[in-house]
Order: sequence, then structure tokens, then C-alpha cells
Amino acid sequence: MAKTVGRTAISNFDLKRPEVKAGYLACSIMAVVLAVFMIYPLIWTFMGALKTPKEVYLIPPRLLPERANWANFITAWKAFSFPRFTLNTFLLFAGIVLFKFPITCMAAYAFSFLRVPARRALFLAFMVTLMVPGMAYMIPSYLILYRLPIFGLNLLNTYWAFWLPAGADAFAILLLKGYFDGIPGEMLEAARIDGATEMIILSRLVLPLAKPILATLFILNFMGVWRDFMWPYIVLRDSSRWTIMIALYTYVFQSQILTPNIQLAGMMLATIPPITIFLLFQRYILEGITFAGIKG
Repeated sequence: MAKTVGRTAISNFDLKRPEVKAGYLACSIMAVVLAVFMIYPLIWTFMGALKTPKEVYLIPPRLLPERANWANFITAWKAFSFPRFTLNTFLLFAGIVLFKFPITCMAAYAFSFLRVPARRALFLAFMVTLMVPGMAYMIPSYLILYRLPIFGLNLLNTYWAFWLPAGADAFAILLLKGYFDGIPGEMLEAARIDGATEMIILSRLVLPLAKPILATLFILNFMGVWRDFMWPYIVLRDSSRWTIMIALYTYVFQSQILTPNIQLAGMMLATIPPITIFLLFQRYILEGITFAGIKG
């Protein structure tokens, strides 16, 4: 007997109604149209990377090149120094993960399972920070990093300017708490009766159960670090510490040396890692955020 595949909120019975079927068809068409609008710039960039400089400036423009110049990607790989800047980006991301995950996991655990004084007020205070635009934090953050309170250290032009504030991530705490709230409290009480400390419960019981949301945060943080430009551009002035986005901006918009087809090839190469990771782990993103939203 063949297994029936459902359509989430719309069942096969609902689709028999003309108005529901028309609405479903309209939504499907809209989704296809939006997908085309979002994918077309990526296709145009890829095709432009295969062209010669003369073809890029051709009027009227043509989507397909006369001949695919795959050597443009090799030239871009060398011209943009991709190995060095990619390594810098991964190093920055690794430090953020090491600082963010332990702190946010302990904070979310405390909000979900511990009787912290004024727990709801503290959690609300964290959530209020999500309503403030990120641009509003830049000047205060810059002044703090220029002269770190108490210690008097200047953290500008170092990765510590990203690693130390990484733990103060209200969005990560929100997702983790929403997921932790779905874990039965009886399991934790049984572990406490057996003599387990809170750190043991968190590390050996809660975190193994929270692998989907941890994977989601891991992927979202990688996407954020990889595409972030403004804050790294302000903080990292030494070219030896640049991330991939700063390098792209410098070589594409501030340099007149590279031809447009090589610039497009460099931009296309920069999209490969995040697209690959998203395609491989999109299931974790959808499951983690959906479960946290339902249980939170």
C-alpha cells in the first residue's frame, strides 16, 4: 500500500474544495516567481564569470557567454587570495563558536530549568535587545572595544573584538530556551535525585537532546560570519586579518586592476561555501527553528 504524502496544513480532502485548490495554486505560483527572482542574480553572476570582459560590457547584455572561460575562476582564486581570507573567516567563526555556545547554553538552561531570581524580567531584558537595530550598537561597541573597561585594553584590529561579545546573543538564547522548554522536567529531576549536578545534567542530558537546535545555531552563525561586512570592515584594519567579505569589497569596488569577469568569478566563489552548507543542513535549520517556535 502506497504511503500518502501530506501537504502540511492542507490535506487532500481540503484540496477537493475549489477555493482551497485555487489558493494553493496561487501560492505555488507565487513561490515559483519569488524563487526565480532570487535565483536569477546568482545565475547572472555565474554566467558573467564565464564571459570575457568585452562580453560583460556588451549592449544589449546577453545571459549566455559565447564560450565558457573556466580559467576565470582559477584567476579569481589567486587574485582574491581566497585561501588566506577563507582561513581568516573560519578562524573568526571558530572563536565565536567557542565563546558563544557555552555561555548561551548555560543562560538558556538557567532560564528554562533553574529558579533564578527575577527570571522573567531578566529574560525580557534580553529579548528587548532584539528590538534595537544592530547599527545602533556600533558606536558604543566601538568605544568599548577601543578602551575595554577595567582592563583598559584596545581590542580593535583583533579577533577578540568579535569573540568576547559573542556570548551576549539574545537570539541564540531565545532559540535554545524555546527548545529546552520542550524537554520534560521529570528527566532532570530524576537526574538530580541520582546526584547529578546542574553542569552534568546540561552537558550529558540536555545538550545531547538539543542537537537539532545546536546544529541550527551552528549553521546560522556560520552564515552570519561569512556574509558580515560592516562590522569587520570597521574593526579589522590590518589586511592580514581581513575576512572574505572585506576582501571582496576591496578588490571589487576599490580596485581597478581586476576585470569585471574576474570580479564576478570572485563573487561566485564566495557564495559556494554558504550555499553548500545550507543545502546539506537545511533540514536542521527548518526542524530546529520550527520545534523551538512550537515549544517555546
